[in-house]
Amino acid sequence: MPSFANPLKRPADDDEAPWSARKRPSLAPGHEEYWMVTWRNPQTKKHKTWEGDAVLARDVKKAILYDIDGRQISLGSIEGALEEGREYSVGGKEIELDRTITKADFTSGRCFGNGLGGSTPATAASAVRTKSNFVPPMRKLPVQNAEKKGIPLQPVDLASRVNTPSAATTVEQTSAKAVPPTYWTANWRKQQSKAHKTWDGDAFVSHIDGKLTMINEDGKVMGFTVLRGQQPHSGFQMYIGGKEVELDCQIPQSQFPGPRCEGGNEDLKPEPEPEPTKTTINTKSFYGISKPRPAGPLHNPDAEGAVIMKAPTEDHIKKHNTKDRPIVPVVLDPILARKMRDHQREGVKFLYESVMGLRKHEGQGCILADEMGLGKTLQTIALVWTLLKQNPYSGVGPVIKKVMIVCPVSLVNNWKSEFYKWLGRDRMGIATCSKDPVELHAFKNSPTHQVLVIGYERLRSMVNKSEKLRCFPQIDLIICDEGHRLKSSQNKTTKMFKDFKTRRRIILSGTPIQNDLSELHAMTEFCNPGLFDDYPTFRRVYEIPILKSRAPGASAKEVELGDARTTQLLRIAKSFVLRRDADLLKNYLPPKHEYVVFITPTPLQLEIFRKILNPDKMDDLIEQSTTAESLAMIGVLTKISNSPILLRATAENAKGKPSSMFHKRNFTDATSLVPENAHIEDMKLSGKLIALSKMLEVIRETTEEKCVLVSHYTSTLNILEAFCRKMRYSYFRLDGQTPQAQRQEYVNAFNKSNQRGGFIFLLSSKAGGVGINLIGASRLCLIDSDWNPSHDLQSMARCHRDGQKRPVFIYRFLTAGAIDEKIYQRQVTKLALSDSLIGSATNASKSDTFTRKDLRDIFRVHTDTPSNTHDLLDCPCDEGRSSDDASTSGRENISDGQDDAGESDDENFKGGFVNATQVTPNYLGKLDKAYLEKKKAGLAALEEWKHVNCLADAAKDLIQDAILRELLYTDGTQDPSNSRRSNGQTGNLLAAIDLDQIRADVTIKSVGEVPGGTITFVFEKTVNKPLESE
Repeated sequence: MPSFANPLKRPADDDEAPWSARKRPSLAPGHEEYWMVTWRNPQTKKHKTWEGDAVLARDVKKAILYDIDGRQISLGSIEGALEEGREYSVGGKEIELDRTITKADFTSGRCFGNGLGGSTPATAASAVRTKSNFVPPMRKLPVQNAEKKGIPLQPVDLASRVNTPSAATTVEQTSAKAVPPTYWTANWRKQQSKAHKTWDGDAFVSHIDGKLTMINEDGKVMGFTVLRGQQPHSGFQMYIGGKEVELDCQIPQSQFPGPRCEGGNEDLKPEPEPEPTKTTINTKSFYGISKPRPAGPLHNPDAEGAVIMKAPTEDHIKKHNTKDRPIVPVVLDPILARKMRDHQREGVKFLYESVMGLRKHEGQGCILADEMGLGKTLQTIALVWTLLKQNPYSGVGPVIKKVMIVCPVSLVNNWKSEFYKWLGRDRMGIATCSKDPVELHAFKNSPTHQVLVIGYERLRSMVNKSEKLRCFPQIDLIICDEGHRLKSSQNKTTKMFKDFKTRRRIILSGTPIQNDLSELHAMTEFCNPGLFDDYPTFRRVYEIPILKSRAPGASAKEVELGDARTTQLLRIAKSFVLRRDADLLKNYLPPKHEYVVFITPTPLQLEIFRKILNPDKMDDLIEQSTTAESLAMIGVLTKISNSPILLRATAENAKGKPSSMFHKRNFTDATSLVPENAHIEDMKLSGKLIALSKMLEVIRETTEEKCVLVSHYTSTLNILEAFCRKMRYSYFRLDGQTPQAQRQEYVNAFNKSNQRGGFIFLLSSKAGGVGINLIGASRLCLIDSDWNPSHDLQSMARCHRDGQKRPVFIYRFLTAGAIDEKIYQRQVTKLALSDSLIGSATNASKSDTFTRKDLRDIFRVHTDTPSNTHDLLDCPCDEGRSSDDASTSGRENISDGQDDAGESDDENFKGGFVNATQVTPNYLGKLDKAYLEKKKAGLAALEEWKHVNCLADAAKDLIQDAILRELLYTDGTQDPSNSRRSNGQTGNLLAAIDLDQIRADVTIKSVGEVPGGTITFVFEKTVNKPLESE
């Protein structure tokens, strides 16, 4: 059988149309343009790629796109002028213009096939393509066609194109090899259409073998392109990766950040790959099998500043390395390590050792209880990134594959932003589960989504469904932000995690223990189940002995047993609880000044308190009221302390409720005292709001600073918002009604604006008190306090964070003698409990329990004292106070147990509103002195603060804050210090007088002598002092 022979081609006729005419339809007459372009089909993926090169021929009517073989692939039209580097669409194909070509190149066909090199002769380009032995046959155009079109043609020697390199080719290759590589700094920007264009950022550009590569400062490649026929120079502009780039200046190679290669150890450089071999793909899988990564650490452990995690112990190896795999160091990513502080690196090591089971306690969970501002989020991100990419045992993949972060709903987007901030948008897939379940399904099914961020309420609703956890993949690590929500083992939030079998669990909380030891047991049971046995056992072994030892009158044996159990509990907790205070930031942040400001109520507030808290009816109110009514009463008293106008609004809302307490006589009488013509923006009804309005005015007129005003009630925020509109203060507001998408937008706008653009930020503590950074403000005022100290601490920590440039001033406003002080006293006692168990504070307080008389004490108002809290401290710093105030506070009587020491007759004692004339030693003798002593012990932490009686003449010299000094009450008398300005003999005599002693001898004014809204007392504390002041 004869061998196969190629079919002969039919000879061309002389009158047959030329090859170029058959392949390319003729263009309409007129202005014609020809371009070399790159093209692709429309794509929806993030990082788009090009299909190949093409040629665009365009006239006034149409545009035709040809592939490199001369076949037409698209037909359409393009309006307007064409610009190099821009992208267009032609007949459903996306193109990017590279450079123009001549009509002669297009007509002769030199732009197609091996003629892609442009206007260079065909023989010059052929030598570069040494791998290709096939050359598309090019048809010589008839002479008559050439004469008709007037286009000179060049003869083509197919043999020389394939086999014989020309002299031009040799010269070109020699010159290309002779050009040394150069490195440049550059500016880049995305394509802009505005008149005054701006640059988006800086970058580095390398020119090696005719290829331009642009990378950022971290070594990440941003794009590359081929530079043909030109040499880069300063000011040279081009397009790289769709971005406009302009070279700035040339730099040496040593200053050029190379591709991202961590460490720099030469031994870790990958060996050169062998010549590619043709491999087949398994028919069972669409994707090829990736080559296994060689055994070894992901990052260089010998590099300078490398953070190396603890190596597995022998017990850990026996349990988890049964196949005797190589053990490699686990190194924190240097990109993160060089941006972290020392305490943050130590925190990552603690978290890693805990979840890997390398610490002393049994379990793989822990509690990171750092105070606000220490970077718990960054430490957590570093841990997650390390576990997702590394494993101490080589060849088994990463330690974890799926992570779930549960947080308040207001922080979901903040967590996503933090991941993008520290790791970039391309290194990790983040899914945020909202009402749309699409992202949850993507997290379950997609290998590129490793982290799920979800709110507590959303997770609880999904777990409660009938399908339960079917929509969840296997979770390898659970992280609970603001984990003090798990303080009770019986609440729904804690119970929902029982359906998860995940052993690695982390709690993040700045205030982990807020009330009692049962909260510590509940959180420990979540992260390390069974470590403290069940709660009855924990209560019998630890809680009861510790509480008995802290109670007043405890015996020596009870104290000894309690101290021993406390030591044992601290030893166990130290293994899985890490707590650092904000003193670590003193080298990084400006100082923070905290002030507790006691303010006198207005006469209207005092009269309303007198009507509601009638001593004759107080016993009935306490004994007959239910728990719900008592809580409602506390809320009403708190709103009255903020502004009496809130009492009228609350009464109007309660009209349709027959069982409401507002139908009682004392409440109706109190409500009638509020003026009918009072407006919501009226700040003169409340003492705290009077002082606040003065403070805002002073800040606005004397400084360029901005303020954050925090309240737990949206009704109080409504008053402040109306006041801002009245005074034309620019402001932002964030509360529960603010859409999630706009919250971070408001925060960013406030931080970037000046005082004129955003003077005040109104913040609801429950909606935005956690997670957000308001570093644009340097002054924060807490209008009212919450029973839970964590809410207030979180709110007050919004300004003193990384990025803050100014000294920060935190003000807590309290109505003197009213319920505000009782709430604050309870907070101090709760914080003493937390610090005594897991903190580093050395408080003298050992009282962390509460008695049944608390409710009676809450409903008692002290009218003639500058600060009831200071009176309870029995502090000797204020011996110069007036005789009226001394008799009112009864400080001497509280500490003196001689009169009626054994009497505590609650039946004859009347609580409620206490007048100064009723306060006698006999009256005080009926108080429970043990109860008052216990409160004094619980407030022992306040002895570390500086106490200033603002009714004394020397108060201005004792307060550091210039704004508060401007708000102090003055009665118009001349300051003795002004006499120093006198001249002559009188001035010389007065200069020799000890004016400080004169101020100390001046009698302190009484509370009854000053108007409402006067600052009567201040507690001051400065933290994070600058180094030079220490």
